[in-house]
Amino acid sequence: MTSNPAHGVHALIRGAQLLTRKELRPFIIMPLLINLVLFIALGALMVSQFDDLGRYIGSLLSDTPVDTSNMSWWRAILAKGADWAASVFQWLAWLIAIVVVLLFFFVYGYLFGIITNIIAAPFNGFLAEKVEELLTGHPPPPEALHSMVFRTLGRELRKLMYFIGWGIVIFVIALLTSWTVFIPAILGALWGAWCMAIQYVDYPLDNHQRSFSELKSVLMRKKFTTLGFGGAVMLAKMVPILNIFVMPAAVAGGTALWVERIWAEGDPGKGPNGADLPATSTQAITTEKKYPKGIDGPRK
Repeated sequence: MTSNPAHGVHALIRGAQLLTRKELRPFIIMPLLINLVLFIALGALMVSQFDDLGRYIGSLLSDTPVDTSNMSWWRAILAKGADWAASVFQWLAWLIAIVVVLLFFFVYGYLFGIITNIIAAPFNGFLAEKVEELLTGHPPPPEALHSMVFRTLGRELRKLMYFIGWGIVIFVIALLTSWTVFIPAILGALWGAWCMAIQYVDYPLDNHQRSFSELKSVLMRKKFTTLGFGGAVMLAKMVPILNIFVMPAAVAGGTALWVERIWAEGDPGKGPNGADLPATSTQAITTEKKYPKGIDGPRK
């Protein structure tokens, strides 16, 4: 079973391509509206913090000499020493400033994702269901609307608890290794990519009521593909305006990743719920794999 980060990145592109299919358009309108409203609200909050962020970065990069005329001799020595150290390690100030800016946008993207995912969970479940039906010709087992709404919201809370719990552990490790700068950055990037992959590949599995533990096991078996997909989603979510459209593309891409890579490569004769897959559906998957863009292939 191959695992390649490029396959994960392609899955997000594949999801964006699938959104152009007219069969899916009714199911992306509500998630897009939710994203638009939250983008405006969180965007206004982010802009309101720009002044404080600018002042902090300016203080890091300031090269204004220290005025020691009104200081006692020992305070002047300390101030000049600190000023000299700051000039020597100016490169470190630039590095810290860059990390602060990236962290600012990372927190913005992460907060944006958490809120939209909880609110839009039922709509994303519908979208994943329709994408699976489009790719395989067979939808997940039918389920009452109220049951699906409560189940998807419960699943979102389950994922949120997982993210918070392990997020605290990752934060402590990053704090303990913060003197290296690079270890926390790499650790944070890997954790963010893993979270994004779990978030969006979960929808098709949850539609078949597959357990959260099984989801993690499935993704670990293709860890590089998983991190490639999650990393692409995470980067896209950090870009204002683009992040409005990322969620439905990520839901469609996560479903396509599950159907065409994980499920098809792992056990193509079985459906996502473990039942025998009809021959017509297996043929549909094979056809989709021959036409990776999946938009103008022979199966309409």
